[in-house]
Amino acid sequence: ALVATDPTNGEIITYVGSYDYNDDSFGKFDVVSQANRQPGSTLKPIEYAAAFEKGYTPATIMMDVKTTFANQGDEDYVPVNYDGKYRGPVPVRFALGNSLNVPAVKMLAMIGIHDFMERAYTMGLDSMEPTQENMNKLGLSASLGGGETTLLHLAQAYGVFANGGKKVDLEGVLEIKDFKGKQIFKKGKPKEKEVLSSEISFLISHILSDNNARVDTFGPSSYLVVPGKTVAVKTGTTNDKRDNWAVGYTKNIVLGVWVGNNDNSAMNQKISSGATGASPIWHDVMVELLKKYKDGIIDKPEKVKAVEIDSYLGGLPKDGSPKRSEYFIEGTEPTEVSPYYKKLKLSKSNGKLANDVEAKSGNYEEKDFIVITENDPI
Repeated sequence: ALVATDPTNGEIITYVGSYDYNDDSFGKFDVVSQANRQPGSTLKPIEYAAAFEKGYTPATIMMDVKTTFANQGDEDYVPVNYDGKYRGPVPVRFALGNSLNVPAVKMLAMIGIHDFMERAYTMGLDSMEPTQENMNKLGLSASLGGGETTLLHLAQAYGVFANGGKKVDLEGVLEIKDFKGKQIFKKGKPKEKEVLSSEISFLISHILSDNNARVDTFGPSSYLVVPGKTVAVKTGTTNDKRDNWAVGYTKNIVLGVWVGNNDNSAMNQKISSGATGASPIWHDVMVELLKKYKDGIIDKPEKVKAVEIDSYLGGLPKDGSPKRSEYFIEGTEPTEVSPYYKKLKLSKSNGKLANDVEAKSGNYEEKDFIVITENDPI
């Protein structure tokens, strides 16, 4: 199933609700609007948008280490990443780009499930209304798509990022005429409501269009890349492989693709994922759409500034350490060298930094690291 919309006016451009709605063996079921399915990691951009509203930035360091969240329902919750690896300190840009689960759950614990669900609800995910019942039902798994939504509502929400923070209600009917050709309905001017700042919309869009930010998980030449074009995109996969998603956009088009079985049965566990199931379809359709619609995300708002930072730990550059450029909303830029440098461990093999917890996380052994302090040369 797939749906494409124009985020600037809410018009539905393409709509494929089922393999064949008129084939009784498929249940006469419109997946786009009727199927409430778990959206997987496609909710992560919304979660990080809520985090940016609280002052977190694309350079904020998240500790990707094995973590146990106690008393989450009937048992402890120990999230794992898609590839089973832990990466130690990771900036938000790369945590979101690579769709890392552990940092996403930690961020949700820091910002609070209510504010995350409130943001998702205002962006168009009606099923994410932050009622006490919904919050109790979802818990920290909400950051990994533990709730349910439709592809249509997901396209609505991503349209907010595409449209600079403005939500426009979707409209599938533009005009109706009777058998004599007399117009009896015409779509009016779309109503816009600002539900997210243009600055945050830009930051999320820039991360989702940054192929370098996702290369660790998806590789340099995945189906998420549209050669010669700038397109923001995010995938999602549920744990039991019942639902595959790919939702992407430019400032003029939003395209969402879902792959799965109408009866909600699981797909082949070995071959189905957001990167292999929905992404090829998304890629091919987006290539066709971009023959008509312009690529590119929204223009950088004036209050978003590029700042040179430390590549590893996100503070101001430290002598001898690699540097990179990052975008910040005015007032959130780093003002000092990262405090993580006060006591860290440096890998003997690759020179990358890790904290004490990571050294004991199972991916590394203590002997693989040397201790450095704030005044030590890197």
